[in-house]
Amino acid sequence: MRPFRGSSRTLTRALGLLLLLLAAFVAAWPDPKAQDVKVAVKVTIYRDDYGVPHIYAATHEAGLYGSGWAQAEDRLEEILKNYLRGTGEMSAAFGEENNFREDVQARMWDYAGVARRNFTRMMPEVQAGITAFVAGINDYMAAHPKEVPAWWGNRRVEKFMPVAFGRQYIWGWPAGQAFGDLRAAGITPSFTVDPRASNEIAVAPSRSKEKVAMLIIDPHLGWFGRQRFWELRLHAGPIHASGFATAGVPYVGLGHTENVAWAHTTGGPDTADAYALTLNPANPLQYKYENGYRELKPRIVNIQVKGEANPREVTFYDSHNGPVVAKKDGAVYVAKIAYAEDVGYIESKYLFNVASNYREAMKALENGRIMPQNVMVADTSGNIYYQRTGKVPIRPSGYDWSRPVDGSTAKTEWLGFHKSADLIQLLNPPQGYMQNCNTPPDTMLVGSPLTSDKYPAYLFNERRPWTHQRAASSVRWLEAHRSISVEEFMALAVDTYNYQYDRWVEELVRADEGAGVPYRSDADYQAGLQGIREWDGYSNAASAGALKYYYWRHALDAPQLSEKINDYLELIRKPKSREQLSETEQKQLVEALVRGMKTMRANHGRMDAVFGDVFRVGRDEKSWPVGGGSLTREGMATLRAVNFGDERADHTRWGQGGQTSTEVVVLSKPIRSYTQPPIGQSDRKDSPHYRDQAEELFSPARLKPTWFARQELMNGHVKSKVELNYPGNQ
Repeated sequence: MRPFRGSSRTLTRALGLLLLLLAAFVAAWPDPKAQDVKVAVKVTIYRDDYGVPHIYAATHEAGLYGSGWAQAEDRLEEILKNYLRGTGEMSAAFGEENNFREDVQARMWDYAGVARRNFTRMMPEVQAGITAFVAGINDYMAAHPKEVPAWWGNRRVEKFMPVAFGRQYIWGWPAGQAFGDLRAAGITPSFTVDPRASNEIAVAPSRSKEKVAMLIIDPHLGWFGRQRFWELRLHAGPIHASGFATAGVPYVGLGHTENVAWAHTTGGPDTADAYALTLNPANPLQYKYENGYRELKPRIVNIQVKGEANPREVTFYDSHNGPVVAKKDGAVYVAKIAYAEDVGYIESKYLFNVASNYREAMKALENGRIMPQNVMVADTSGNIYYQRTGKVPIRPSGYDWSRPVDGSTAKTEWLGFHKSADLIQLLNPPQGYMQNCNTPPDTMLVGSPLTSDKYPAYLFNERRPWTHQRAASSVRWLEAHRSISVEEFMALAVDTYNYQYDRWVEELVRADEGAGVPYRSDADYQAGLQGIREWDGYSNAASAGALKYYYWRHALDAPQLSEKINDYLELIRKPKSREQLSETEQKQLVEALVRGMKTMRANHGRMDAVFGDVFRVGRDEKSWPVGGGSLTREGMATLRAVNFGDERADHTRWGQGGQTSTEVVVLSKPIRSYTQPPIGQSDRKDSPHYRDQAEELFSPARLKPTWFARQELMNGHVKSKVELNYPGNQ
């Protein structure tokens, strides 16, 4: 080692410099105690003309905190009810047999248990986002204790609850597939599923006047209760998203980012199966498997019901493939659901919310994160993409998976799960459009390349080509429009045209020439016939012809006539030849018109009543006229889908479901979007946004701009502002 040859002054300077560097290093070293210091992050919530929150925060977590706060301000009771639905505790709060049956199903599928056990399996970003969202709800309740419903008590929302409810929300889709397998064999399961429908329509730049992609996002769900959507704009760290969420679930569920939009509709590959088990005659808690027996494991749960002193005890029996859901003729049946231990649903929402193109949006579909669906995506690069997605088991060949299969052999066990690359998908079809209004892939567009012969039956999951009035109407419109403006596309989203109504009018006119002779002097019959003949086929609220057509078709009880008159596949394959109606059938048409006009006269006292006099949108005691509808029985299922309740004492029918969060997204740069919820943003009766959109938007079939860009919002559309501090770790 060489001796140090510098001066003492040099040595002193060197030692001093070393000490300074050491001090700086120590100062920069993180203090373990300092890691627990919480640094508040500012959250700003602007409310626009319709009370929709625009949430701005520097971080993902702070934005989710603000979303939880704003959602609680608008829909606190529904959020908390949804969490009870996920935990299976609705009957404890509200009683009633319907709630008890729902709780039994929640416990049978163990939504809450799976959510608790698997919470930490989710992406760390999503865990943090959910935790912040829940904190926003809890802090809102702490700041507004009088708004917390008495049935909730003093409990806090726990972070597993959004995950449990998310599972409960998606369960109807895969469980419905198991339900269908059982019903196909004449077996009634012990669980129920609710009907759902939707529209999604994408056009490519080649079909757009602006040469950009456009997407219609249009789920059809209930307007009140569990399925009711909540609108938001979220600008938080990496997230810039607009659209709708279900009460109690963070992130935008259906909507768009700055560069990509996505939509879902019901339908998809088969993600569930039913197995038939043969019980051991000597021990009914055992079932045959291979050369021996396996145990049915009893699982006892206690469900408290309001007003009852003791909880009700319910016992489930679990096989290795799922719980027992039905019994018949000495055999038991179990349902195996691909999502049995899955908690990826909310992950998919996060991944959509941070996507910048269709390829990144596809990541949300990996690992079967969402329920079986038809998913469409469009981006600002001009791509339109479709995937028939879901968590799809790889099944052994040689079995009919549309019915219960033998559960006594390992030969019917699943062989893993398909990768996304295996699933049915389509990118940028040369036709320049796609639609899926709950139809198979082969009827999504004229000349669809997605035909059933190319895929395993359980991936395609339809036995034959078919469509229906609403979907066929969208194909007709798209085929007829080669250069679509934004205004035309927005009109398509709320279109009230009744496809092939003219065929029925032709048959009625023809029938009147013979069978109508006895009613030549019946003034109401003649008014009905004339009104229907002059009708343009649009069930607009102000249409008198549409109401006459409705009363006529409602009075007609002859379902076999639809097979003779309609041909909704005429654009997809060679049109079928029209069958001539018999004299008896012509008489049915005429006599139905007589009955229908008598009903119209009795209900309204006049023959000039219009469609909107009967069909209404509203809340509580107020309603407004509305057009369109999902009147399938009457042959009046339009793209503007509205499910109407039963006739009221005043002979009106009010909408209760259908288009729940219609969005039209124009994938320009910058992106533009328009929305139309059916009721209002808030559940507060004293809010100006309790039902304002029903009157101002849904009734006149008008979509509002979302003011997604900050400068658009600030241009006179901010009606209130709240600033919060998210107490997160930074």
